[in-house]
Amino acid sequence: MAYPSKLSMPAILDAALTILDREGRDALGMRALAESLSVRPASLYKHVGDLATLEAMVAERVAEALRLAIDTAVSRRKTTAGGTRANLLAAADAYLSFARTWPARYSMLAAPYTQGQLDARKALWNQLLQLVDDCTAKIDDTAGAVAVWAFLHGYVVLEQSGMFGASGPHDGFARGITALAVGL
Repeated sequence: MAYPSKLSMPAILDAALTILDREGRDALGMRALAESLSVRPASLYKHVGDLATLEAMVAERVAEALRLAIDTAVSRRKTTAGGTRANLLAAADAYLSFARTWPARYSMLAAPYTQGQLDARKALWNQLLQLVDDCTAKIDDTAGAVAVWAFLHGYVVLEQSGMFGASGPHDGFARGITALAVGL
């Protein structure tokens, strides 16, 4: 059994992500996490606090990974023609790809947060806001960013829930995000 003093936040969060990836969000609990780390649940509580705090910390880790995926996609896109609208479309594709690749991780983005546990999610918001600002040539185009994020998140939730049915959305994502980008 590992000694609690040997636990680290990166190790705890890595183990939580492993549980998410293997078993889904419902399987993530303090007892399951402690078991995977070979510690007693009481030892884990000393490091994390409670399940809500753990979920918020995992959400922050996921938000940072999504932000980096979007940043990578946009950076690659900037080397080709297409301008700011193409950057937004590349970001949207990266967002959808991340959600499809890591569905349980993606679900954590909606985890409640407490003060001090919103830095990465705020950075993700600011990244999207900047992409929209670049498209609209407006500073702090919150309304545009909300429209884009609502579309992205709504699409992911509908797809993951199976609401599109067996026939699928027939390029609805590309059409929707393109319409939004043009309409901005």
